[in-house]
Amino acid sequence: MDSSSSAVDRLVPTQRKPLEPGQVLITGDVAGDKLIDTRDLDARAGAPLDVDYVTRRFREVHRVRGVLLHEVLSELEPHWDRRHKMGRLNVVVVALSEDGFQVVLSLAEIDPEFGANRALLATRYNGETLQRPTLVLPGDGRASRYVRHLCRLRLLNVAPEDDPQSRSDMSSTSR
Repeated sequence: MDSSSSAVDRLVPTQRKPLEPGQVLITGDVAGDKLIDTRDLDARAGAPLDVDYVTRRFREVHRVRGVLLHEVLSELEPHWDRRHKMGRLNVVVVALSEDGFQVVLSLAEIDPEFGANRALLATRYNGETLQRPTLVLPGDGRASRYVRHLCRLRLLNVAPEDDPQSRSDMSSTSR
């Protein structure tokens, strides 16, 4: 193999095998992708929690059990933007369901030091064990950001490019 073809081979992403039932892939701006299994999360699940929210027709209350999303993400090595004092404030989490529904959260909103939203990867819903976790946001008044059949979490660093010109343009317009 010549050197030009090996350079091209390194640029071509490797194909992922499909997720098994019960698996969730965590990827993005992290040191390495991680697969988590719903059964493993269920074994770590905390005490049951009642969540309530309003639908179009009425108020619902459900009992869920799971692991805090922040706790799971804390086990990874994210790529913070080291140019900024608080680079982790520039990270978003994209939660994707099997059917393509997605929700975006900021990492800061689920961090206990900032927003302290107790986002939960629920493994049990009203006593029923789930095949894949449901992202539950107990503080939300509606369930619109709940992601059922969660299959992927992607961390993305959305820090602005280090462009001194754009900063000076913004500072002159904000006066």
